[in-house]
Amino acid sequence: MKSLIQLLQRMDPVKNPDQFTTSLDKVSIYIEKLNKLISKLLDTSKIHSGNIELHLEPFEIDKTIKEAIENLCVVNPEYNISFSGCTNASVCGDEMQILQVFNNLISNAIKYAPGSKNIEVYINVVGNFVKISVKDFGMGISHQDKIKIFERFFRASNIQKKYPGLGIGLYVSHEIIVNHKGTLWVESEVGEGSTFNFTLPVIKN
Repeated sequence: MKSLIQLLQRMDPVKNPDQFTTSLDKVSIYIEKLNKLISKLLDTSKIHSGNIELHLEPFEIDKTIKEAIENLCVVNPEYNISFSGCTNASVCGDEMQILQVFNNLISNAIKYAPGSKNIEVYINVVGNFVKISVKDFGMGISHQDKIKIFERFFRASNIQKKYPGLGIGLYVSHEIIVNHKGTLWVESEVGEGSTFNFTLPVIKN
């Protein structure tokens, strides 16, 4: 990013408009990546020190997930993100943090299933909880890696060779769900894709 900025400082935007615009677009992309990285590191620091803040308010989980999928489809038009199920339930939680978890699971489904354009989201009620499932059709996760997948900085052996990352997203997601008195887990077999599930307590009428 620093090199691109130095290049832009030396460049005449009038003489090289296309190159100037391309370089500026690249800077914007790197800034967004840096912003996400800093946010994840801050989340990790807050969780590790026990200072994570929850702004708990009731919200309709079906509506929240449906709107999130609609937004994700706009950003990723080449992917087919299907949604099925209905709970008509409300949960008491930090809606922005729950969206962070859901968006992270969808992002992982896209990132680690490059050969598939289909992602399935299912929502239902199990006892006193709502259950949200995100299924991809990617490389899958081995039994050994599933045991550690939600640990801080852990990255599956077949993933770290091909894809960049710090292994923070699932750790942060897991801690957010735990702080909401829910559970986050994965069902997966190597070569058969993965289904990440999380639950949240339902507000009793």
